[in-house]
Amino acid sequence: MYYVVFEKLLKRIMDSDVNIRHSIVTDLDGNILTVSHRDGITNYLSPAETASSLKRAASAWKARKQLSPKIGKGLYAVAAFEKITRITFPLEDNNLIFVSLGSDTMRTDLHEGGQKQIIEHVLNILSGDPTKA
Repeated sequence: MYYVVFEKLLKRIMDSDVNIRHSIVTDLDGNILTVSHRDGITNYLSPAETASSLKRAASAWKARKQLSPKIGKGLYAVAAFEKITRITFPLEDNNLIFVSLGSDTMRTDLHEGGQKQIIEHVLNILSGDPTKA
């Protein structure tokens, strides 16, 4: 049941901006539950490398979560690389969403947003507030 909800959520995220390459829902251990890829996009990492990377990112998120009583709940984390930028968002208490976008400085569609706008789009979608999404 959750997988259908996750798939719909990822579709909304993917539809929110053409610069999003792919999005993934994992559990808190980084195990992949649902994936959505933009047509025509080739992954830079193999499936095994992706899984390993997501497990490391999930571990880092859990470490941040331990600090939340002192610094507040985490909203998102950004990991920027030469070829991609990956943004991690909490999904309720038991899952994470990873959104990957190209790091190109020149966007293919100038009417779509950059990193800040994508973060705002995803946060609005995750808020559950229909006036924001």
